[in-house]
Amino acid sequence: MKAIEITLWIAGAALLALFAGMQAWGEIERQRDLAAFAQARQTAPINDALRIPPALSADTKNPDEAIAPADTVLAILRIPGIALELPVSYGTDERVLLRGAGLVEGTAMPGSNGNVGIAAHRDTHFRALKDLSLGDRIELALPDRTQVYVVTDLWVVEPTDVHILDDTGSAVLTLVTCYPFYFVGNAPQRFVVRAVAADSST
Repeated sequence: MKAIEITLWIAGAALLALFAGMQAWGEIERQRDLAAFAQARQTAPINDALRIPPALSADTKNPDEAIAPADTVLAILRIPGIALELPVSYGTDERVLLRGAGLVEGTAMPGSNGNVGIAAHRDTHFRALKDLSLGDRIELALPDRTQVYVVTDLWVVEPTDVHILDDTGSAVLTLVTCYPFYFVGNAPQRFVVRAVAADSST
């Protein structure tokens, strides 16, 4: 019995170490992506510097027709009121979500006149969304400008309520994460932030 307990303790410690290591790697990559995007925005041609495939421009009608690598940073999401700053890459696989936020496949490209869907984990990068309020400002830094949004709605929905990511015909931003924020295990619902475009600046 003692041997089983020791084995379980070792397995638990190994899992915790693995989790901590993955979180540390994600933070290093987040900081690297933020710095690289800022540097590229200042010093190099947009598509070359940021390695954004031409088919993934803001004019792309169907972004799923061209898949960007997981390390392609499309934009930087900033929410000053809750001190949040994340790189936004294409897709929502684990590699993307460890280092920041991901553009939900099938939604509008950042900077386009559509519903830009962005997801991140509620137990890391998007946990701060719990402190968001109506009227808060959200910034989406693009290669050539910064799109400003204002929070208009905060919802808790079921995972099946995917209509929140449907095209709206206007420039909106939809942030999605699991809910409740402190739920242990697979959270049963989704927390949704909807923001509408306010203005643009450089």
